[in-house]
Amino acid sequence: HVAELFMPEDIDKKKYGFWRLETLPIIPEKFELKPIDKSKSVFATLKRLIARKDIAQIINACDAGREGELIFNNLCRLAKNKHPVKRLWLQSMTPQAIREAFNHLRDESEMRGLADAARSRSESDWLIGINGTRAITKRMFGSRAGNVASVGRVQTPTLAIVYERELEIRNFKPRDYWRVTAKFEIAQGQYEGTYQRPDFKKSSDEHDRADRIWDQKAAEAVVADCHGNPIAQVTEEKKASTQIAPRLYDLTTLQREANGRFGFSAKRTLQIAQALYEKHKMLTYPRTDSRALPEDYLPIARQTLGNLSGSLGSHAQKALANDWVRPNKRIFNNAQISDHFAIIPTTSESKHLDDAESKIYDMVARRFVAVFFPSAEFDVTTRFSQIAEHKFKTEGKVLTAPGWLEVYGRAVIDEDSKDGKALPALKPEDRDQAKTLEATLLAEATKPPPRYTEATLLSAMETAGKLVEDEELADAMKERGLGTPATRADIIDGLIYQKYMDRQQRELVPTAKAEQLIQFLEAVKASDLTSPAMTGEWEHQLREMVRGKFPREKFMAGIV
Repeated sequence: HVAELFMPEDIDKKKYGFWRLETLPIIPEKFELKPIDKSKSVFATLKRLIARKDIAQIINACDAGREGELIFNNLCRLAKNKHPVKRLWLQSMTPQAIREAFNHLRDESEMRGLADAARSRSESDWLIGINGTRAITKRMFGSRAGNVASVGRVQTPTLAIVYERELEIRNFKPRDYWRVTAKFEIAQGQYEGTYQRPDFKKSSDEHDRADRIWDQKAAEAVVADCHGNPIAQVTEEKKASTQIAPRLYDLTTLQREANGRFGFSAKRTLQIAQALYEKHKMLTYPRTDSRALPEDYLPIARQTLGNLSGSLGSHAQKALANDWVRPNKRIFNNAQISDHFAIIPTTSESKHLDDAESKIYDMVARRFVAVFFPSAEFDVTTRFSQIAEHKFKTEGKVLTAPGWLEVYGRAVIDEDSKDGKALPALKPEDRDQAKTLEATLLAEATKPPPRYTEATLLSAMETAGKLVEDEELADAMKERGLGTPATRADIIDGLIYQKYMDRQQRELVPTAKAEQLIQFLEAVKASDLTSPAMTGEWEHQLREMVRGKFPREKFMAGIV
C-alpha cells in the first residue's frame, strides 16, 4: 500500500486529537486519502509517472484480488489519475500466463464491483475499528495512558470463537463411564471386540456412545458373564466401500493441513506459497478460496502432469496413460470459481527449493496428481461376537484397490491405524463360534472439547464458527466466512501480537485481556461486534457486491 485513509486526527486535530466519548461516533462525510509515511518517496515517483502526458492508458497489474484492487485505486485517487485504466488479471506467473493475460486485459467497467467491495471493506473496517476501539478503550480504561482495547470487524468475532471454547473447557464437568473389551480366539487367530449397549439410541448427549456404560455395576456384570472362557456366537457382514480422492487445495485447506502436518503457522504457509508463486513460478495464485479448475483447463492439466518429475512423475504418467484426465465437475467446474481457481503446480520446471518450500510444493503437486486417480476400494468386515445377551463388535478394513492412495505411497492400509485392521478370517471349522479368552473393564471419563489450533480456527473462521462437516454445505458457508483466505493468517497473527491470544505449542489460548474485552462487550450489549454470523453476513454482501448484486451505498448505510 502507498495510500491510506485519513485518521481522525487528520480530519480535525482539535476535535479528535484526544479520545473522548462525546465526539463519537466519528463518521467522515467523505473518506480522504494520504500517502503512507514510509511510502512517501514511492508515491511521489508514481504520481509523477501517472501525470505524464505522453501515455495513453495505465495498466493495473496489482495482485489479482480485492486488496490489489484497493492498492491501485487508492493510488489513482490520491494521484488524481485522468488516464483510462485497464486491468491485468494473472492466475499464474509463468511467461505463457503473463503473455496470455496481457492479450486479454479487462476493462475498468468489468472491475467496478471488485473496486466497490474493496473500498467498502476498507471504509467499514475503519468505521468499526476506529469507533469501536475508541469507545471500548475509554469505557474500559478511562484516561489511563497506554491501554488500548482494539476492536475489529473480523478480529473481534474471531477472538469470541476462541474465548467461547475456553469457557466450554473451563465449565466442563467430566462424567465417568466404563467400557468392556474382550479377546476372542478362532482357528485363524485372535481378535478383540468392544461391548455394545443393546439399548443405545442416538440422543442430544454428544458424549453418549454405544460402547460407553454409564453404570459401573452394569459394566462389572458384563465382565463377570465373560469369565470361564464361554463360547461366543459369531456373525459377520462384509461390504465394499470406496473413498474418493480429496479435492484440490484452496488456501485455507492448505494452511490447515500444513499446520496439522508440519506445525507451520497460517502466515508461514501463505509466505511459502507466495514465494512458490512469485519467485519460483511453480504454483498458481495462492490467495484463493476455490477448490476447482476452469472447464477449459484440461489441456493445461495434462501438460502440467507431463512436466512433473521424480516419483510423482511416474504417478502422473499413469494418470495420462490411462486417460484419467477427463471432464469431471468435482475438478473442472466454472460455477465453483470466483476470481481464482484451486492452487495447482504450474508447467514450470522444478527449481532448487528449501526444505519448507519443498514440503508445500509436494503437498500441492501430490494432491493435484491424486485428484485424477480412481477411488480407493476397501472391504469392510463388521463382526459381532455374542456371549449370552452381550454383543461385542469388531471392525476390520482391508484395502482391495489403492486408487489415489497409491500417490501417497499407501498401497496397503497401515496396520496400526484405527481403520486398518485385517481380521483373522472365520473358517467353516469354527462353526460360527469363538472362544472367549478374557474380558477387560476400562474406567474412563468424558473429556472437554480441545482448544483451537491454527488449523481448527481456520476451519471455524471459514464457516463463521458453525462446525460444518458436509462438503456442499461448507462451500455455501464459505460465502459467509470470517475474513478472506488472504486475510485470515494476518488476523490470527494480529490477535497474538496484540496479546489477545497466546500460542502454547500448537494451541491458541485467549489471555486475561481477551476475557476482559469480550465480557465488557457482552455487558454493554455490543454483541454485533462479537457475532461471527453478523460479520459473516457482511462478508457475503461484499462478495455479492463484487458480482454487481449488492449496492455499495446500501452496504455502507448498514455499517453506519
